[in-house]
Amino acid sequence: MKLVVSGGGTGGHFFPALAVLKEASNRGMKTLYVGTLRGIEYKLKDSIPSERVFLEVLPFSGKSPLAKIKALISYLRASSQLVSKIDEDSKVLSFGGYGGVPSALAAIRKGVPLFIHEQNSVPGSANRLLSNFSKKVFITFEYSRKFFKGKEVVRTGLPVRDSVINSKIEKGLAKSAFGVKEKEPLFLFFGGSQGARFINNLALEFATKTGSQVILISGEKEYDVVAEKAKDMENLHLYPFRSDMGLVYSACDIAVCRAGASTLSELSLFGIPAVLIPYPYAHGNHQFYNAKEIEELGGAITLKQSDVNISTLISSIDNIIARYREMREAISTFANPQAASEIIEGVS
Repeated sequence: MKLVVSGGGTGGHFFPALAVLKEASNRGMKTLYVGTLRGIEYKLKDSIPSERVFLEVLPFSGKSPLAKIKALISYLRASSQLVSKIDEDSKVLSFGGYGGVPSALAAIRKGVPLFIHEQNSVPGSANRLLSNFSKKVFITFEYSRKFFKGKEVVRTGLPVRDSVINSKIEKGLAKSAFGVKEKEPLFLFFGGSQGARFINNLALEFATKTGSQVILISGEKEYDVVAEKAKDMENLHLYPFRSDMGLVYSACDIAVCRAGASTLSELSLFGIPAVLIPYPYAHGNHQFYNAKEIEELGGAITLKQSDVNISTLISSIDNIIARYREMREAISTFANPQAASEIIEGVS
């Protein structure tokens, strides 16, 4: 069997695909990765442990009618390029996004089994359409099951990179790496891989008014602005980006962040309860529904961005502290470190 894996454009689509490719590589499977020339996957192509193909495809959602037509043409052209690379014994696994469309179309044209993984609670348009042709749908959130009626749906959770899963260390040792005492609370603020101005400003205000130890991952674009504001704040540990998120998660006690699928999956693996502030402009408001599923498990408190101020934030954090052990155990139930393995078993 040859496993063809696609998913890219953003880290949310690429890193789960990479986790599956690495698991497949460890098993000695024949694999092919299909990505785009414009996404994060091309920048990180040397990390992909398989044969790889990068295609010129264009985004569809949120574009003008003319741009959508150009995107559709790019999908058809790219799928034609892929057909010759898909063997009769191939199986195609798409992690969604516009980068996953060409391989899915090629699978349909070739008549080989197609599988899709939906990372968010509300599926994107590509996965909703492609699910009609898929053999099985893997999901991260139970909420998304209702969008795939009539299909075989399996909740595996989101595959997380082994570099994150295997990097958990003792909390006291991790805190010492940031110069924080073991029993002193350490709060993590971050807005995802690209950062978020709203989260950054909230972290600055929280650190100023409470004097708490805060790790803020600001994102590259916002770093210089935040650094200027934070230059005299000894309790704020500011970084534009961290590649060693396992160390960061190991050190922190409570997170304040967005509610992307990767973020929630990683927090759950490390048992970090959170105040979740969903990005209000996400497709289908999916971050809100992502967050509510964790909240219903008892592992987080969800606040709409329009309702957030320093008072509501501190009140929410106080509530987490009062129920800390219970909430830490609750968010941990969302985790599945075997997601990549279960997906491979599911397509075999």
